[in-house]
Amino acid sequence: MNWPVYHIFKREMQRLARQKSARNLYLIIPVIVFILLGLIYYKGALREVPIAVYDNDNSTLSRAYIKSLEASPSLNVTYYIASKDKLENVFVSNNVEGIFYIPKDFHNDVLKSIPTQIKIYTNSTNIVFGNLLYKSAQEVTQLLSAGVVVKNIAPLGINPDKIRGTVMPIAINTKVLANPQYNYVYYLLPGLATVLIQMILFFAASRAFNNEWKQDTYTDLFTTANGSVVTMLLGKYLAHLVFGLSLCGFLFAIVFPIFSIPIYGDIGSLLVLMLLFLTVNIALGFGISLLFKDEIIALDVAIFYNSPAFVFSGFTFPIWAMPWFNRWYAEVIPYTHFLTGFLKIYQLNTPFRFIIPELQKLSIFLCIAVIIIIIGLIINRKHIFLQPKMSTI
Repeated sequence: MNWPVYHIFKREMQRLARQKSARNLYLIIPVIVFILLGLIYYKGALREVPIAVYDNDNSTLSRAYIKSLEASPSLNVTYYIASKDKLENVFVSNNVEGIFYIPKDFHNDVLKSIPTQIKIYTNSTNIVFGNLLYKSAQEVTQLLSAGVVVKNIAPLGINPDKIRGTVMPIAINTKVLANPQYNYVYYLLPGLATVLIQMILFFAASRAFNNEWKQDTYTDLFTTANGSVVTMLLGKYLAHLVFGLSLCGFLFAIVFPIFSIPIYGDIGSLLVLMLLFLTVNIALGFGISLLFKDEIIALDVAIFYNSPAFVFSGFTFPIWAMPWFNRWYAEVIPYTHFLTGFLKIYQLNTPFRFIIPELQKLSIFLCIAVIIIIIGLIINRKHIFLQPKMSTI
């Protein structure tokens, strides 16, 4: 065992444990945020979205349609609009997310085979409601339409079972992979939690060396490492890696089970990806810490570089649909490539060979981080090499 490395590792672990800011980053913030995120989305899928109904026909068929809406698990009819109500005001005054408008002569037009429409007004300030209402309306309307056709043909003495293929000649059989429950906890929590881990690790690592200069403890660090910069880097890296892996362990071993989030893929593949991802962020943070002696400037750079990671990762909006500059920016953030590999393992259960492209890209980031570290060592060599006569290897 390289004892100087162990001593630096032990020293860094103690420093991180003593520093209030580091404790907040590595302990308090993750625990609170992970649990809060899980509680926000704990219901998983949206159910019983409040809607209003305007029945301008008041017929047997329109009432049957309303009963179908009421029976839908995704919808909850909370208000029945009167003719005096203004549709625009119903959204605000009755806290509904959609309005179903059944037109006059709805029943008669259906009986006469005259095309008719159910109008749906949606509050698309949140596009989730719009998509859900459209999907639910399609399901209810198709079932009712099929029932009407069967009822009309039944008097002719035709077995309804034999005409189902005529009513709906083309059926859709959807098999949903990855998140078949359309569960928001499964969808959002892993992405938000992993990007938070990246930011925490990056911010903490960006203070690894400049904080030593600020606190006038660098001489002690240099002495403990026997003047070896490699020893300092390796010891500090191992300490930050332990904290990073602890965050991952807390997320996957505690938070995921609490909220019943499944991991479909191989844990070994996930560990390899996480190790490389954590290493890249630590190394990039060290590079910033060595480039900028001023701790505040280093943190500003880390925040500027990392803050847009989630938005540009393609998690909520596809990268290919972004403008060219946004696509370029997404490519220069490690989280973008980690997330692609993470989703392949976590949700799609793909073999290890399918994440090799992401591992290769993260390896390129690691090489860039090493170059930045070297540049930082050269720029701040007067502060780093306190005793030129001592070995720096």
